Amino acid sequence: MLADKSGAELASLLDAISTNLTAFGREPGHFHYLAQEILPGWGEVRGPLRKNFWSAGCSTGEEAYTLAMIMLDAFRQVDLSGVTIYASDLNTQVLSQAEQGIYAHSRVEPLPVEWRRRFFQKGVRDREGYVRVKAEVRRLVQFFRFNLMEPFPFREEMDIIFCRNVMIYFEKKTQSELVEKFFHTLKPGGYLFIGHSESLCNYQHLFRYVKPAIYRK
Repeated sequence: MLADKSGAELASLLDAISTNLTAFGREPGHFHYLAQEILPGWGEVRGPLRKNFWSAGCSTGEEAYTLAMIMLDAFRQVDLSGVTIYASDLNTQVLSQAEQGIYAHSRVEPLPVEWRRRFFQKGVRDREGYVRVKAEVRRLVQFFRFNLMEPFPFREEMDIIFCRNVMIYFEKKTQSELVEKFFHTLKPGGYLFIGHSESLCNYQHLFRYVKPAIYRK
């Protein structure tokens, strides 16, 4: 494998061992807080809204698409061409599925009926029983393969970072380093969302605690 200069064998190995568990609206309290507490604070928007999100460890894309749908629902009359939801994962197989945006109908049943009608297309014939995320949602999301151990690739600062139920798979030293990197990647006042099974209480960090699993720079 080490002789494989293309990196294909290493990518296949990482695909096989990485853990991928996600769902539309998973841990809904985070999405409610975003929609009800954070977005109204962005005020009345004139011209294109410019905000950057990062779904770190996005798996098959449900989290990133949920963020896109929240934005489209909250800012119905606003130009969102300046909004980017970056979505990264180590696993190339789940990223391929995420980019297609095709899911079994049962996967979207937790979402509001209005959202299912507005943001998804029903499959027909050989795609019956499946839905596809509509283009207006997909265009807000940029998927890319990324290893969180590498230097972060962004030139711009993030407004919101979701990294939920990812750090639990790293040792404590790596977790602490990631938390510091997330802090420096966020804009002042930006938010970090982690999983409800995770906490920053065991680390020295500069974040301000907001509520369980939500922190602010």
